[in-house]
Amino acid sequence: MRTRDRRVEIRLQTLVGADDALVAWTRGWVSRELRLHRLLAARTFDFAVLTDRNLFLFSTGFFSRRPRRRVYSSRLDRINVSDHVRPHGRRLRITSRNADPLWIELPVSDRTTAFADALVAHAHAD
Repeated sequence: MRTRDRRVEIRLQTLVGADDALVAWTRGWVSRELRLHRLLAARTFDFAVLTDRNLFLFSTGFFSRRPRRRVYSSRLDRINVSDHVRPHGRRLRITSRNADPLWIELPVSDRTTAFADALVAHAHAD
């Protein structure tokens, strides 16, 4: 593993807490689902972290590009995930009873493929 990736992983583990082990993590474009999504949705390039029990999203620092603060967290047994494979990546739709649906758009890479596969395997399929 590259040194930079290892430092990011250590930072993410610190933000998640010592009691949850990281299963997979990646960076992706996150947005809330709304009407005319492609035209109007505000997207942020955030860190998505999967543990055995939870899904977390952490915002990125403006200058440092390091994970900064938790902006979303949900238990895996409370969310449904649908996977949309596209030619230039994957789009995961995450729904739950108590929040608006989220889209996570992931580019093509080994890390994002491992994250998406693990999330779909651990959460309920939509």
